Amino acid sequence: MKESKLLKNVIFGFGGQFLVLALGIIVPRIVISSYGSDVNGLMSTVTQVFTYMALLEAGIGQAARNALFKPLSEGDTEGINCVCSVSRRYFRKITLYYGAIVVVLSLGLPFVLKSNVGFFTIFLVVLLEGLSGVISFYYIETQTIILNADGRGYINNGVNVANKISVYLAKIFMAAAGLNIAFLQFACFLITVAKVIFYRIYFEKNYSWIDYNAASPNVKLKDRNSYIITEITWTIFSSTDLVVLSIFVSTQLASVYSVYNMVFSSLSVLLNAVYTGVGYILGQTYHEDIRKYCKIHDCFNSVFVGGMTMLMCVAYVLIIPFIKLYTKGIFDVNYIYPLLPVLFALVNILSWSRYVAGNLIGVAGHIREAQVMNILEAAINIVFSIILVRRFSITGVLIATVVALPLKVVYCNYMADRVILQRSSRKTILILGLNYLLFTATVLIEKKIEIQVDNYMDLIIWGCLLSMVVGIVGIAVNIMVNPECMRLVTEKIKERKYQK
Repeated sequence: MKESKLLKNVIFGFGGQFLVLALGIIVPRIVISSYGSDVNGLMSTVTQVFTYMALLEAGIGQAARNALFKPLSEGDTEGINCVCSVSRRYFRKITLYYGAIVVVLSLGLPFVLKSNVGFFTIFLVVLLEGLSGVISFYYIETQTIILNADGRGYINNGVNVANKISVYLAKIFMAAAGLNIAFLQFACFLITVAKVIFYRIYFEKNYSWIDYNAASPNVKLKDRNSYIITEITWTIFSSTDLVVLSIFVSTQLASVYSVYNMVFSSLSVLLNAVYTGVGYILGQTYHEDIRKYCKIHDCFNSVFVGGMTMLMCVAYVLIIPFIKLYTKGIFDVNYIYPLLPVLFALVNILSWSRYVAGNLIGVAGHIREAQVMNILEAAINIVFSIILVRRFSITGVLIATVVALPLKVVYCNYMADRVILQRSSRKTILILGLNYLLFTATVLIEKKIEIQVDNYMDLIIWGCLLSMVVGIVGIAVNIMVNPECMRLVTEKIKERKYQK
């Protein structure tokens, strides 16, 4: 059963996100061509603003998911019902506050953002984006947490893929028809309503046994306040750049940032879809067998840090040729910044370097100890972003992020290895170090070669060739430093063949 869920999660996660990735690259180009960089920057900024708004649910999602791992692994129905009922109570309580803030933002952002888009249009875009969040908070947030913790993340992935494809198709239609972007946001709101209906039907069929009134009013999620701080600081850390650019520079430059970020974040989302689908194994295995967990922990580090490094190596080499093709014929703002590729790549590699360790800190119940480090990381990023954006513009906000990241990477892996697992950090240092060297080698080699890309077919050919070369080298490097991971994967494949 677990292996069946794992396979579905990987297929739905990777396959679905790959399709979304393709559309996610095509559609912004259509939006920029039809509406201009100003509108594209505005929409990207509004999306980031509502990422901040999601802080109202801060702590609930992570606390509930980690609290569900133990009762799910033990088949404890009473424990599952308790966590689910407390989680839904929290989400529904904050929906009223969320709605009120949506109204305030709808009226306030048109005055704050430096944009040429009309006041009423910005008001409608913000309002409709916010209403989508309101109904999601109230109806489906708890359900998505249950599915991820229970190893059914492929359902969430499938719904999200369908949702994003529908949104992208709506954007293409609206842009082709030349309609106001407010109509586009209304279409997105209707798609969210359809998503709510699907979850309701699915849970009535498959999880009707869950009692959402099982917990008494005084029961609370463990370490929820610590998770609140974690979520707030992470959101501030990861969403600062676009907002700082839109406030201190312009939404046009925010559009430049969003185009680069579109590629790099899409690759991260692609890998994260797989991680989210299989991450429940970490949570459940930790409560079942700590020795087995150590092997899986290292395997996850090799697969996901190594995977992200390989993706970033290819993206680093091809991003400038891609941007030149992608923005061909667009002259309202300069899109070519040679230093951005290495900075974006470093942000993603360093972020994934603390992913597995950070997850363990939460699962093992050590989230409180991480509060100070989370606050410090967010503070460094936002202070340096505001300082450096004035002098170095778009490059400055990324430098600030790269400067802030290593501190948390060291802390999370120290906590995971030395404090929680009580072992040497040698294996982790080797895995991370060799992947960093692989990316460094890619940067140095790229400076000495010239890649000629005149059209998208050339880009695809180069992408395939580079993926093969980097993939072979990257896999060899990670097998060399962590052969146990290959043995673990091989054993699972043999078990499946034997069962068949």
